[in-house]
Amino acid sequence: MKLGEILIQLGQITPEQLGIGLRAQQAAGGRLGTHLVELGFIGTDQLSLALSRQMGVPAALERHFSHADPAIVALLKASLAVRYLAVPLAISRNGVKQVVAAMATPLDVLAVDDLSFVLGARVEPLVAAEIAIAHNIKRLYGEDVSLNPRRSLVVSVPASGSGPVTPKTPTPTATPSAQTSATAQVPASAPYERATGTRRVPSRSPPPARDLVPPPTPAQPRTRPLGPTLSLEDAIHRLTLARHREQLADVVMDFMRGYFGCGMFFLVRDGQARVWRGFAAGIQEAAIETIAFPMAMPSCFQLAHDRRTSFRGLAPAEGGKLQRQIWKYLHCHEPSEVVVVPVQVKNRVLNLVYAHAVDGGPLPDGPVVDLQALCAAVSSTYVRMIQKLKAGELAASALGR
Repeated sequence: MKLGEILIQLGQITPEQLGIGLRAQQAAGGRLGTHLVELGFIGTDQLSLALSRQMGVPAALERHFSHADPAIVALLKASLAVRYLAVPLAISRNGVKQVVAAMATPLDVLAVDDLSFVLGARVEPLVAAEIAIAHNIKRLYGEDVSLNPRRSLVVSVPASGSGPVTPKTPTPTATPSAQTSATAQVPASAPYERATGTRRVPSRSPPPARDLVPPPTPAQPRTRPLGPTLSLEDAIHRLTLARHREQLADVVMDFMRGYFGCGMFFLVRDGQARVWRGFAAGIQEAAIETIAFPMAMPSCFQLAHDRRTSFRGLAPAEGGKLQRQIWKYLHCHEPSEVVVVPVQVKNRVLNLVYAHAVDGGPLPDGPVVDLQALCAAVSSTYVRMIQKLKAGELAASALGR
C-alpha cells in the first residue's frame, strides 16, 4: 500500500492534504513524507509509524533518539551517518552482538551490510523518517543533512531598495537548517494590546526568503461563503469533542468566518510560520495555505509570538515588507487594524491566529475578545489530547505492548 493511502487510513491526513503534498513533491522532488511533515500535516513520529506499517519494519521514534546511548552513537562517524542516513541507538545481544540502528532505508540490504561492516556487528535496522534522522544527526553529530530541496510556496520580501517581487518559479536551493522554535507562555485570559510606539528590531538577520510562486489551481477549489456560522459557545463545545488537530483548525476557521473578512491559522515550527487553514475574499483557500515565512522577520506575527500575548492594532511599520507581500497575495489593501493571537502549550507557541475585518477597517471588539477566548480553549484542548496520548502509551506499556 502506498504511504499516502496508509496515512489516510490511519486518519493522519486528509485526501486534500495528500494532494497538496503530492503537488509539492512533483514540484521539488524528494520524499512525500518529508513534504507532509514540512507542510505541518503530520509529525515525524506519525510518519515513521506509517513507514513501519508500509515496510514491515519496527519504527524508531523521537523517544528512541532522545535515549540513544552516546557511546553507541559514537561508533559511527558523522560522515557515514550522513551518507547512510542512519543513527545507531543501542546494542542488543541475542546470542550475537547486534547494533540497533535507525535508518531511512532499512530495506536496502547493501546499506545495512555496509553499516554492519563499519560497526563490526550485525545491524538490526529500524525505520525512521528521513527528516527525523536528519534532525537527530544535526543534534547528535552537529552535521547538516541536505535533503532534496523543496520549492515551498512562500512569501518573500525583496531586498532593501529593490522593486516589487513578481511571481516566478524559484531555482532549487538547499533546505535551511531547522531553527529552535521560540518558546512562550500566556495566561488563558491574556488581554490584547494595541500597537503603540515603536519596537526595537532584533539584530538577528532573517534567513534568505524565496519568491512567491503561484500555486496550481485545484479542480474543485475550497471556498465557503462568509456568514455567521458558529457562536463561541458552540465552538468551545465542538472543541470538547475534538479528537485530532485537524478538527481544532476547522473550529477556529468556522468561527472566524462569521465575523472577519480574512482569517489565517498558522503552524509555528522550527522558526517558520506556515498557514494551515485560511480564507479571504477572492482567493482560493488552497492558495492561502501556501503562505510561509521565517518568524525572525519583523511583523505583527513576530510581535504576538515574541511578546507572548495577542497583538491588536495597526500592523507595525518595521514589518511592512512582509506584511505588504501577504496582503498583496491576499488581494486586499492594508487593513487599518489586525489581530494576531498565539496558541500555546506550556512554553511553546504552536499556532498563530490572524484576522482582519471584512472592509479592512476597525475590528469589532466582541468577536476579537471571543477569538482570544477560543484560542485559549484550543490551548486547553491540545493539553487534553497530549494527556490522553500519554495515558494510552502508559497503558500499552503496562500491557507489555
